[in-house]
Amino acid sequence: MTIRMGHCNAHQEFRRDLLPIPSSVPLGRDLAEVHLNKWGLAALADDTTLIVSELLTNALAAGQGMITLTLTLSGGVLTIEVADIGSGRPRRRRARKDDVNGRGLQIVEYLAESWGHRSTLNGGKVVWARCLIS
Repeated sequence: MTIRMGHCNAHQEFRRDLLPIPSSVPLGRDLAEVHLNKWGLAALADDTTLIVSELLTNALAAGQGMITLTLTLSGGVLTIEVADIGSGRPRRRRARKDDVNGRGLQIVEYLAESWGHRSTLNGGKVVWARCLIS
């Protein structure tokens, strides 16, 4: 997604550790929305909170231990990162039309300019999505 905004070159960052429980997903969405509003990026809230929701839901399902949500605004790019200590790597699945799950990374791929993952030193992973703001 690309949103045109005039003041997005300043560096901003928000980071929060979340418990590995289902209520962390709506909390993460709410925190993302609050910080986007604070940064003057309310226009990004709907897509960003959906990305946050999908990434946190996947971290809950695949990981274990604390989950870290990070939002970084820098150089006209909003980066959303979710870190967990699970060893499973994210993979985009092809859900059948009657499947209840399996569309999360397809949604992220549709909404974000790019997405991916990297390993961490503790054996976990960070799944990230980038949205362009110009």
